[in-house]
Amino acid sequence: MKKWLALAACGAALLAGWRTAPREPEGLALVRVLGVDGLPLTLTAVCGGGDNAPERGRCAGGSFGEALELLPWSGAGAELSLTSVSYIIVGRDVELENVLLAALRNEELGASATVWLAEEGAGALLDRCGDPASGLDLLTRRGIEAPTVVEALAGLKRDGGLTLPLLAGDGPELIDWEDWSGWFEQ
Repeated sequence: MKKWLALAACGAALLAGWRTAPREPEGLALVRVLGVDGLPLTLTAVCGGGDNAPERGRCAGGSFGEALELLPWSGAGAELSLTSVSYIIVGRDVELENVLLAALRNEELGASATVWLAEEGAGALLDRCGDPASGLDLLTRRGIEAPTVVEALAGLKRDGGLTLPLLAGDGPELIDWEDWSGWFEQ
């Protein structure tokens, strides 16, 4: 009898430790990359990636905060969630300081997403990329260090400028580093 109890306990322990890979909740897509272009302010969101084609969404608003409110319902098949944004790609025509402040104030976005600059605009870059999060993950693993939202805002406030990695291509690919000195926002 003790052997059966021991075997049953071992079997239960094995079954309790076995879990399937984590998945997104039904009807919810987690945004990994957020593109921001200005005038009018337009957000482009790309979710997940990997084996499946990533869910995408696009919306426009009068301000970054207004566009963020519209973004969850801009996807074709799922509600978009901003809780997993790792990368924010900006176009040259955005008011960067306002975007960074709004990102910090947003409970979902937070301060740890890294900030990148798109040569031809964020929406155009993200439209060409099949899975931009994987490309940006690869750049990060290769040692390319983009500033976080907090670091970028501190650079703007403290020094009046910062240097952002400049992206282009279908990967996306790093093509250069560019100083953001505020002349875009004037």
